Amino acid sequence: MIRTFRLVPADSTRKKASVTIKVFAEQISQPLRTAVVVIQSRTTGKSERFAVLNGILERTFLTPDELSIEISADGYKSVRRIMTIAVSPQGNRYEVDAELDPVPIVLTVMAVDNQTKQLIRDAHFTISGKTGKTTLLLTTDSTTGLAKTNLPGRGVYQLTSSATGYGNFTKSIRLDSAQSEARVMLTPEPVPDVSKVQALPEAVVTSTLSPSVDTVSAKPVGRGLIRTPTLRMPPVTSAALILPEKGKSVLLNSIYFEQSSAVLRPESTPQLNQLYDMLVRNPSTRIEIRGHTDNQGDFDANVQLSRDRCQAVVDYLAGKGIQKDRLKGVGRGPIDPVAPNNNEENRKKNRRVEFTTL
Repeated sequence: MIRTFRLVPADSTRKKASVTIKVFAEQISQPLRTAVVVIQSRTTGKSERFAVLNGILERTFLTPDELSIEISADGYKSVRRIMTIAVSPQGNRYEVDAELDPVPIVLTVMAVDNQTKQLIRDAHFTISGKTGKTTLLLTTDSTTGLAKTNLPGRGVYQLTSSATGYGNFTKSIRLDSAQSEARVMLTPEPVPDVSKVQALPEAVVTSTLSPSVDTVSAKPVGRGLIRTPTLRMPPVTSAALILPEKGKSVLLNSIYFEQSSAVLRPESTPQLNQLYDMLVRNPSTRIEIRGHTDNQGDFDANVQLSRDRCQAVVDYLAGKGIQKDRLKGVGRGPIDPVAPNNNEENRKKNRRVEFTTL
């Protein structure tokens, strides 16, 4: 028996609807490529799960329905959309734009003595994002010895820690879970060896100093002071900062940052502490910290970087107890060069931090 087959053209009047789902991370310019979409029909109760490819998912429906659409991704808050679709011969088109917010990270930080393994309860922490745009100052709870904060989302952060009697420590931490913990091991600073202490000879100080500021006993002699012999540890690596005249800028030439970042490097600590000591000795003094860059790169980005670096200095001083209303940070970017930006040596001079009294 011979069978005959006939091709039937597709029904061009068949009704349908298409739904396009686009998934973004925080803002519409950042497609999220690893999301999952669950579509449930409220008519039939049937649900299907789909992986999003390249931030977009397209589905076709042949019958009208009311859909529940749940969109989720690891590390982000899920969203749900309810929509009613109708079908037509022309093919109705629907589009869903979903912007997912990151799940905030709850970070707990603690500092531990590297030798005794005991919690350090007076530690301070500074944490900033990898771009340096977000800088937070954390102080431990004196009861628990822990510091807690909420961070905007997963990623790599720079964590700097300090405590009295310990050296500063900076490290990068990657935070991936909603509840994260960072433990910092601090090493005690070495105790001076008094057997190596030597006496200073008598010396005449040619500038007038306040006895309350000087670290040795002194008596007035004309316009200066004669200091009596005292003891100190050799060698002297740097002199204490002296309060300048109002409006006069003082260069802080030993403050260093990570490249293109507002993260302070550990070798900045001695001069930061000098600035702190000066403010302690002069409790009524207010200062303005000014940051400068060279003229390489984007102008606005340079100004923002100089602002962030000033804020990092302010945060360090505030973390050691200086009231914030005594500190002002001003980012000047490349506006005030001290040398032509025509070679690397001169550009290095223009990348600087200064302070002046207010």
